[in-house]
Formats: sequence, structure tokens, C-alpha cells
Amino acid sequence: MWLRYVVVMQYTVITSEYIGENMRLIFSLIIISLSLMACSNLSKSPSTLRHNYLAITQPGISMDEAVPLIKKKIKPEGSLLVREGVPCLDKEEEHLQKGSHSIKVNLGWYYWGTIKTPVYGEWCFNDNKKLIDIIVYKAIDDFAHQP
Repeated sequence: MWLRYVVVMQYTVITSEYIGENMRLIFSLIIISLSLMACSNLSKSPSTLRHNYLAITQPGISMDEAVPLIKKKIKPEGSLLVREGVPCLDKEEEHLQKGSHSIKVNLGWYYWGTIKTPVYGEWCFNDNKKLIDIIVYKAIDDFAHQP
């Protein structure tokens, strides 16, 4: 009887150690995922990104001046489309258009856990091709921002 109890106890200890190791591994993977997500500049809120981009491409600059600044200082990871005659659409109020011309930029992406989330920006210009605003949005809002 005593021998059977020792064998059962030993098996239970091995199982507990095994589960403990797996839990440490899972916890480590979660921490790594969260730290990678936090490292991405694009994981910031759209309003924070908008504020940062307005500091680089200030209102009043021309479309021709904005394109090199976007490429050099913002360094988008995707496409950059100069759209003359195509206004920006305000994601908050889809029926409102901003400006007369726009530059749509695929800024890149970040991971939210395991989900890859693209981030876009639209630089809005008036009739004189001067910057009036920037709209930043995530892929889930992209239906309102098709070219």
C-alpha cells in the first residue's frame, strides 16, 4: 500500500512540474507579444499619430512639399497615392469631405496580440493644394476611405 502511494505522489509531482513549465512558457510568450505590440509606433491612437504627423507636415505646405517629407521623415511601409481631385473622407462623419485633393498613405502595420493591423493616413489639401488636415485610421475603418 505504501509503495503505491509513493508512485502516485511521484507521478503527481512530475505532472505539476510539467504544467508549471508550460505555464511559464505561455506567460513568457504573452509578455513577449505585448512588448512587441507596445514597441510599434503605429500602435498609438490615431489622434496621437495625427498630431505627430502634423508636426512633420505642417498645415499650409503644398502637395509637392508634402510627398518628400512623408517619404523621408514618416517612412511609410506601403503605398503612397497622390490623388488630385479626390477629397479626404472624414471617418467620423463619412458624408463629410475634406479638401479637394489628397494623398493616401499606407503607413504600415502593428500587431495587436496576433492580429496584424494596417494603419493608413490621408493628407487633405484645399483647392490651392495646400495641406489643411490629416486623417489617420486603422484598417477596420478603411471601408470609408477607398480611393
